[in-house]
Amino acid sequence: MKRAIFLILILALVAACGPTPSQKRKMAVDYTKDRTVYIPPTQQDYQAGEDEDFTGESRFGAGSSYGDAVITVAGKKVKLGRNAGEKEMKMFQKSLDAAYLEAKRVYNPIGFTYSMSPAGSINPLSDMEVQCILSEQSANDKGQVTCDLFFRAIEEAYATALMNAETVQ
Repeated sequence: MKRAIFLILILALVAACGPTPSQKRKMAVDYTKDRTVYIPPTQQDYQAGEDEDFTGESRFGAGSSYGDAVITVAGKKVKLGRNAGEKEMKMFQKSLDAAYLEAKRVYNPIGFTYSMSPAGSINPLSDMEVQCILSEQSANDKGQVTCDLFFRAIEEAYATALMNAETVQ
């Protein structure tokens, strides 16, 4: 009983010492005021002359993949099914990721990536437009074989995923 009274007294004391609602409003930060932000200088201030040009050199060298142009080597429309929905899209995304990793592992092209966009006329998810993108150097060297493997792997992985989904149901 004494413990309960002691506990109630402590709680009452803590509640009495806390901020009142008017004090809480005073502690709020007003974000509408203009604030000056200090950004520490990273280099000395430098005023360039009119006759100076600003051609920089890449620290990665002239044959760098970072400065190389990218090219869409090939594009393909992949059919997901007339009534494709979220489930088919998830299976397609997994197939796309697996195909990308396989093509990357086999040919290791520089700047290899892909883009995809819905291309179905009535159901946007029924068809997906996939583009195989590589750096200009890789596109000339091994672009066609990389994209062929990429698209073939997408179709095989998606067909396998569809069959596995049908057998589960």
